[in-house]
Amino acid sequence: AVVSTQSTGEGSGVVGLAALIDGQLPELKGKRVATILCGGNIDTTVLGRCLERGLAADSRLLSFTVVVKDAPGGMSQLTARLAESGASIKDILHERAWLLEDVFAVRVRCMVETRDADHTKEVRKILTDNYRHVEFIGLSDASSDPDLVSKGSN
Repeated sequence: AVVSTQSTGEGSGVVGLAALIDGQLPELKGKRVATILCGGNIDTTVLGRCLERGLAADSRLLSFTVVVKDAPGGMSQLTARLAESGASIKDILHERAWLLEDVFAVRVRCMVETRDADHTKEVRKILTDNYRHVEFIGLSDASSDPDLVSKGSN
């Protein structure tokens, strides 16, 4: 509700709305009904966590690690591909020390925000088409998609 209405209310302040949404008041079906939303007594850190978990549950957050060339342009090529896809980078970290397979590569951990589940699948496909070593982390149900097997050129 926060995303679509741009408003917040604390748990006890949205009970009426929750009952309406869940169909708990059938006698009001088809009638014009007003309910009061109140309270906003929520810690901003908790609100941020709730929003992020909601995005993840809606397949609008994609978390992954990918191995890219540790050479000029390796990271910028990855970020350019993400930008061209329309994904928004929320977090990025690169690690050299713990990648033992190749001294000319770097492991990059990313969290990106996407528009919806279909966009998430598009971004996953772009990554698997272009990088040999991609690991997806988290809730996305696309992890079982046979079309998204890593097979890229890096």
